[in-house]
Amino acid sequence: MTSTERSDWLAGERAELAAGRILDIAERLFVDDGVNAVTMRQVATAVGCSRATLYRYFPSREALQLAYVDRVSRQVARQVADAVGEAVGDERVIVAITTALAGVRANPALLAWFTPDAAGTATDLALISPAVEHLVADFLGGSSSTPNGHLRAQWLVRVIVSLLTSPGESPAAEEQLLRAFVLPVL
Repeated sequence: MTSTERSDWLAGERAELAAGRILDIAERLFVDDGVNAVTMRQVATAVGCSRATLYRYFPSREALQLAYVDRVSRQVARQVADAVGEAVGDERVIVAITTALAGVRANPALLAWFTPDAAGTATDLALISPAVEHLVADFLGGSSSTPNGHLRAQWLVRVIVSLLTSPGESPAAEEQLLRAFVLPVL
């Protein structure tokens, strides 16, 4: 083992910490300035690094946004899993979707993604995010590689994004829509 190899034994952990810090700061900027207004230059300045350094961690603005979406999707998925608990059948689906909606709406950093000017970006990223697709497909009881698993997951993501960008009159009204139109399809 060379001295260079010994001195880099923490390189992976440092890179993970740096990427996490970048995402934390990007999150604040998304709330303050709006998702679509945040530039890589702005993120680099707020982080205190050069744009070249930022691009080593996230090769594009879309990659940064996608990494953020993947991270927060896992957080929401944990909330959903906790809320669903032992629920089964239709109740499981309703609890999961309403918990996801409430979780996003209660968090200003997540809600920033579903304003009229950012909704297109949120939809695009949610649909290309492997993490989002796998989380939804797993919840639906299959994998995204099973027949129609990918399509079912994509469709449910679209429904959830639609409710986030254009909310119903009330949570009860949204639940009524879910029971009438989502449950029969799933």
